[in-house]
Amino acid sequence: MVYLSAVVVTVLLVVTTVPSVAATIRAASCSRTHVGDAVNLARNGDTVLVPAGRCTWRTNLRIEGKYFTLRGEGFRRTVIIDGISKARYPNVPQLLWWTPPSGGLARLTGFTFQGGTLADSAVKGIVVLDGASHSFRVDNNKFIPTQTPGLRLLGDLWGVVDHNHFDLSARNGYAIYVHHERYGDQSWAAESSLGTERNVFIENNTFTQDRTKGYFYPAIDGWSGHRIVVRYNQFNAVKVGNHGTETSGRWRSARQFEYYNNTWVWDMYSPATPHILRNAYPALITIRGGTGVVFNNSATITNGSVPNIVELRYHRNTGSYHPWGKCPTVWDLNATRCIDQPGVGVGVLLSGASAEPVGWPRHQADPIYIWNNQINTEVVKAISRAPSVVREGRDFLYLSKPGYAPYAYPHPLIQGFSRKTPSVAPSNFSVRVIKR
Repeated sequence: MVYLSAVVVTVLLVVTTVPSVAATIRAASCSRTHVGDAVNLARNGDTVLVPAGRCTWRTNLRIEGKYFTLRGEGFRRTVIIDGISKARYPNVPQLLWWTPPSGGLARLTGFTFQGGTLADSAVKGIVVLDGASHSFRVDNNKFIPTQTPGLRLLGDLWGVVDHNHFDLSARNGYAIYVHHERYGDQSWAAESSLGTERNVFIENNTFTQDRTKGYFYPAIDGWSGHRIVVRYNQFNAVKVGNHGTETSGRWRSARQFEYYNNTWVWDMYSPATPHILRNAYPALITIRGGTGVVFNNSATITNGSVPNIVELRYHRNTGSYHPWGKCPTVWDLNATRCIDQPGVGVGVLLSGASAEPVGWPRHQADPIYIWNNQINTEVVKAISRAPSVVREGRDFLYLSKPGYAPYAYPHPLIQGFSRKTPSVAPSNFSVRVIKR
């Protein structure tokens, strides 16, 4: 009996040390039903393969609390068309809404997400990732927004959006929106994460707008304390920027940003809109709040002019926006130092719908550093559209930032690292096939 007990113990020890198996689940088609069935079977670390096809989804796919790879057969072969109603709550208007856990690689790759024809009045988006994932990757997809943004990122997310193509030629939907948690209060009360992994990285993507079809459309936007790194992207006839603590109401401005080593190409003339001035674009990056670095960006402009890479704005110096009012109010230090303006950093924590405690959040001075940005090979400066508030020499400087170093490039998630890597599967990994 003692001998048998020893055998049982030995067997148990062997079983518990066998590595977990990452499975591949193959959806029967690209339909919403078949992909949903495969996703329901997936466990953390698995791969869900979606075959080639062109499928219109009319109901939302929601993924909660799982990390795995959702992979199409390539953006030229697996095309998902947005047929989801954009009506307000309780309708869920996004084609895909994914809330991964904080650890483990959540990856979306190999699809085209084609916008539909249903109008959207509230920028709800085609694909949404939200929550607090610290290992997400969206890569090698094509997004074609037509009525709503292509991709929205919401929450305390760390990860990378890389090697995607965003076609904005419909001129009716941004490429990417990035927001931190609900109002952005937590982000504004947290120390800087410049040069660290604790950001949303947007790198090695192509953003394109067909100028023969008309006027430009912005590529990247966001607010609610967003923290982004935009680097090594190609922008063809599109702009980027952020929102301030003003037109978005209670939602606060972007918290921080890093724009570097991006390239613009822009032919300013469009036969579709010949009446629009060829020098109607004041800048390629518009900043309305927060702080960061902007460097080593370059642009080639033809048939017109863009005088600046960066323009700095602050709307509350000329207008009143609920609940903040017109600067100065109780929220501001004075008429030249306003809440969440460009060139300020961490402050006290505000919270709740009424933003308490009411008062100046005691921002630390944290200027924006701008250097070596070129248009047609000439180094150019920034322009402040609110010079009484956003001041050169105080809020933005033409210097490299002391002590700053960019985060590792390429992003480690592109090279296969994640914050929680599942056990390596043996060569005889399991495959679960769905057939209907």
